[in-house]
Amino acid sequence: MAKVKITLNDVAKKHIKIIIYLIVSGVLGIALAKLANRPELAMVFAPAINYILYILKIEIDQEGVIKALKNEA
Repeated sequence: MAKVKITLNDVAKKHIKIIIYLIVSGVLGIALAKLANRPELAMVFAPAINYILYILKIEIDQEGVIKALKNEA
């Protein structure tokens, strides 16, 4: 087996991406809750937006459902 070297820079990049996803989903959740004039909806919108952003990233990186379906065919 080949060993894969992981550097501190790679780890930092992943942590920064996670923080950015959480910030973006929180801001969008609050914005949608304010548009709906119901602040408590931010608790529902933020995690849902975070999940959607994650799924979009996986599909853009071609590691998601579309790739799996292509491999099955």
